[in-house]
Amino acid sequence: MYLSGGKETPITDFNGHTIAVRLPYAPAKDEKAGNLYAVYVDGKGKVEWLTKSSYDPDLGTVVFETGHFSIYGISYKTPVPDFTDIKNHWAEDNIIFAASRGLLTGTGNNQFSPDTGMTRGMFVTALGRLAGIDLDSYKTGKFTDVKADAYYASYVNWVAEKGIVDGTAATTFSPDTNIMREQMAAIMANYAKKLCYDLPVAHEDVTFADNAQISGWAAKEVKAMQQAGILTGKSGSKFDPQGTATRAEVATVLRRFVEIVIDPQTAQGWMQNHSGSWQYMKNGKLATSWL
Repeated sequence: MYLSGGKETPITDFNGHTIAVRLPYAPAKDEKAGNLYAVYVDGKGKVEWLTKSSYDPDLGTVVFETGHFSIYGISYKTPVPDFTDIKNHWAEDNIIFAASRGLLTGTGNNQFSPDTGMTRGMFVTALGRLAGIDLDSYKTGKFTDVKADAYYASYVNWVAEKGIVDGTAATTFSPDTNIMREQMAAIMANYAKKLCYDLPVAHEDVTFADNAQISGWAAKEVKAMQQAGILTGKSGSKFDPQGTATRAEVATVLRRFVEIVIDPQTAQGWMQNHSGSWQYMKNGKLATSWL
């Protein structure tokens, strides 16, 4: 509510802006944090699952982004299939998060293949799903190596039209080529810019041991992703810029991006320990780690 002319007036929307909302929740013993969602219930009782929602285990809340006040709740979604190759993997919960939201799918036979490389076609598909694009608006494109019936076709056409990802040549996109870690950083930074997301500067600039190997065209973007807490280094204080970005790493980056978009303060959680590995810290406690 706000006061206007001495009268209380309810706040229903924020004139195109968004806010972060937290709802307290204690997961059941068998519930995976990555499957927890905030949901919106409209006036007709229809439920909308909010992709940009995430469970914060340290605060015991589900945080989500909204542009209006209404009826919200918390729900649990079990992804299909139940991947058999991610149990005890360092990115297990991040993979569940990305799969539950439909950002990434499996590779067949109930497998996710977490340590397999991420292709350009897969990556832009995940970004388009996160943005919630209208696929029918991007049926045609300029790339001769992107078949019209390919699952990634509309997503490739979208990133090209929006200037998020360039082709590898004037008329080729190379959708089946794996992306490198520095390419992932550049694409994520460009995605944030084109969709008007402000990335926080939550960490001091890190000079990686292999900093000289980061391509000049990606240096600024790698720095932006690192300082935002979205993309971090590997053991030995290395970034491994030309290393292949794995499906597990992409799932983790997508989750971190979503959480930081909702609430930039979560970016403060990622800290680098003395050995060069990156660990997630909240309230002075170690939560998770990944390389």
